[in-house]
Amino acid sequence: MDSVIEFLERREAIYLQRLRKLVDTNSGLDNPAGRLACLEQLQKIYEQLGFRCERIERPGDMVHLLATRPSKRPGALKVMILGHFDTVYDSTSGFLSYQEQGQWLGGPGVGDMKGGLVVAQAALDALHHACKLDDFDWVCLHNADEEIQSPTSRDLIEKYAVGRDVALDFEIGRKTGAVVRSRSGVGRFFVTVRGKAAHAGMDHNAGVNAIVGMAKIVLQLAELTDASQGTTVNVGVIKGGTKRNVVPDEAKVEVDVRVLTLAEGARIEQRIREICAQPPLPGAKAEVIGNIGRPPWQRNAECDRVIAHFQAIADHYGVPLGAEDTGGGSDANFTAALGIPSIDGLGPVGEQPHTHEERIQKHTVVERAKLVALALLHWPAPD
Repeated sequence: MDSVIEFLERREAIYLQRLRKLVDTNSGLDNPAGRLACLEQLQKIYEQLGFRCERIERPGDMVHLLATRPSKRPGALKVMILGHFDTVYDSTSGFLSYQEQGQWLGGPGVGDMKGGLVVAQAALDALHHACKLDDFDWVCLHNADEEIQSPTSRDLIEKYAVGRDVALDFEIGRKTGAVVRSRSGVGRFFVTVRGKAAHAGMDHNAGVNAIVGMAKIVLQLAELTDASQGTTVNVGVIKGGTKRNVVPDEAKVEVDVRVLTLAEGARIEQRIREICAQPPLPGAKAEVIGNIGRPPWQRNAECDRVIAHFQAIADHYGVPLGAEDTGGGSDANFTAALGIPSIDGLGPVGEQPHTHEERIQKHTVVERAKLVALALLHWPAPD
């Protein structure tokens, strides 16, 4: 519909101002006040569009936003919109502000995924302008803990996904312009080795070096990586010891796991627990906590049909739209695992998320909003 396109194009400056305000509000893990401020910005717009909003409080200063707008129309498409407003950038990161760089926009979370939140609400704005919001049954869930694997919001996502016809996730679009059709499963594991402290010179033999014990475990964990299976096991953080001349009595590592199938996830999790069940050194003990927190989203026919529809709309308007598989996880892993047809990467096209070079292409904020609004307006009738 030309009126939808024209409406969104006229309002580009408004949407970019919304994005600036969100990006300039730090919402890292150490900043619950900032996360709440982002939630309030989103809630205000939903209420202007006639949505009912509920704040759901969870432990750890986590507050999530649920915005709903049921439809009375028989057969209305039941849509779930996903998007998080937390970022990986703490308030001390030094990367704190929105930046315009010609046709690029930079800043913390500009792509991952505050830009996507603006796109989602812009698409709803356009549907409201076209008097079409009531043609759909809406559930919009925005969480504050996605960057730490959604530990306090996963149950909410899974609860409100039940019965939905489609789930739209607005993570950053691939730098090629593609959307996402599958994602790896993601696991986080925390391993601690405890030994015995002693003076490194006078009483070295009385100590049990936890770092040496951890080194043996780290080598075994690294060997679990299997490129042929698409499995990666990455020891990303290691800590241990207190002083050069003290035999360290404790060492810790944080481990990231990516897998393509549920079976491979179960196998890797079992192997990690088996490795940590054996004392790495006489007198040392290893403990592990964690799991595969995001199930793999394997490519499937239902999701492919949704993507094919979006591609047809994009082609009609002269914007080729690819689809890619990625090793990154998102909340769409949860909806896809429940069998809900899902599409991800609907946010602005960008690159380098989780770095200080994170940025998006300016014109794709409105471009993606057009795509989503038009794809919903032209949703195919059920077979």
